[in-house]
Formats: sequence, C-alpha cells, structure tokens
Amino acid sequence: MAHERITSVQNPLVKRLQLLLERKGREESGSYLVEGAHLVEEALKSGADVTTVLYDSERELNSACRQALTNLRPDVHVMAASEAVLAKLSETKSPQGIVAVVKKNQQHWEEWIEQLIQAKPDVLLLFLDEIQDPGNLGTILRTAEAAGVDGVVLGRGSVDLYNGKVVRATMGALFRLPVFTQALPITADQWRGQGGRLLCSTLRENSRSYDSVDYSGKVALVIGNEGRGVSEEMIARADELVHIPIYGQAESLNAAVAAGLLVYEARRKKDRSR
Repeated sequence: MAHERITSVQNPLVKRLQLLLERKGREESGSYLVEGAHLVEEALKSGADVTTVLYDSERELNSACRQALTNLRPDVHVMAASEAVLAKLSETKSPQGIVAVVKKNQQHWEEWIEQLIQAKPDVLLLFLDEIQDPGNLGTILRTAEAAGVDGVVLGRGSVDLYNGKVVRATMGALFRLPVFTQALPITADQWRGQGGRLLCSTLRENSRSYDSVDYSGKVALVIGNEGRGVSEEMIARADELVHIPIYGQAESLNAAVAAGLLVYEARRKKDRSR
C-alpha cells in the first residue's frame, strides 16, 4: 500500500510534531510522541488513541506494526518519511525508524474512581508525590501495571508524564494503566472521604514495617520525592505510616525500588486474603 511521503524537515506537519518534544507543546496539543517499533505496536494493540504513524521509507514499515494497523487500527493516518524527518522527531541518538502521535488520556479522575469503587470493593492505588526522575517514574508505572495496581495519581510538580524518557521507560504500561495528574493533597482528601485508606512510605520512627501492614480494602500507597520523601501535607493525611527496613548503611531506597516492594507486598496480601 502506498503512503503519503514526507521528505522535508520544513514540512508544516513536521514542525508541528517537533513541538511535541517539549512539555509546553504536549500540553497545548493534548498529544505526545511515541518512538520505536515496540512502543508503537504496544500503543496500537492497547487501544491508545493513536492518530498518526510515520515510518522510515528506506526501512519499510515494521511488520508487527503493519499487522496491528491493518487488523486493529485502519483509521490511523500512516505516512512514509525520510530519515532526516524522523531524526527531527527523535530524542534518541539513533532514531528507530518509526514514531507515532498519541492523544493523552482523556479520562477524568472523579468519574473514573467513582466507577472503580462501585465495581470492586478491593482497590489498590499508587500516589506519587512529586517524583522528579523520568526513569524512576517510567519504571514505577511499568512495575505498577505488572503488579495489577488499579490506577496511579501523579502529584502536580512531578516530571511530565508524557516526557519521552518516561514513555520509553514504561515499556508500554502507560497505554494500559490509568494515570492521572492531580493536586495530591486534595485528591487524598477525596479518597479518604470515599472510605479509602492512605499509607505513606516514610522512615519515621512511628512507621510500621511494610510486611506487617494490613492492605485489605481500598488502599492508596504514597511514594515520595527522591530527595525529601513524602511531603508533610501527605504525612498529615496518612492513616498509617509504613517503611521498608534498611539493613545496610544506605539512607534510603530508590523511589522505584521502594514502590515495587510496596505494591507487590500489597498485592501478595490482598491475594492471600481472598
């Protein structure tokens, strides 16, 4: 099948898509870029709102992506592009020959959480309090999706959810896991008002070891900023403070490692209590 071909980096579409490499451009357009055959395929198969795919005309379209486009997403606009054009739309040193334009998640937190609570009494959420490192955020989302976390709330002041490094680090989890960017203290109050419990990860003396905590029912785990930990605002709202024991000389664990241990312990106990 012949596709429209773009060869010039001065093409108006290319210039518009370049804006998506910056947070301001993503916020204004409501879209972001996904790079690489694996992530594009995951976006297509996961039902993400993909609007456009551009592939390297010299390499041909990846076979798995072609199949997904043909069988699942015939509505997507597919275009062949020159290597120079794809280089302009790439954040990696070696462009991978394919990019997709994806619309951001349009779900509303209030509607989503109300439907979730009505559908199931046993809920596991993850609240992220100003996570700054893109790799950490991407890894946390990938782990959360693998552990069966129902959804994630990303506090304002965190790294942009649609930052290219974040998207790549999720390895496709971003397309399947509901993630909302919210004012975290207000969201925590709403959550507790709906009968949910808030468990904050902290090394304070009055915290309990994570393996001795009850995770049943509606629970939200709070992971703090890489430097300062969970904010005082969130600590004040906590129903319980939990910690992961440190047996060596390290002051703390990496945020992504801590999140992984907590969500899997919560999942293990939830499964055991059924």
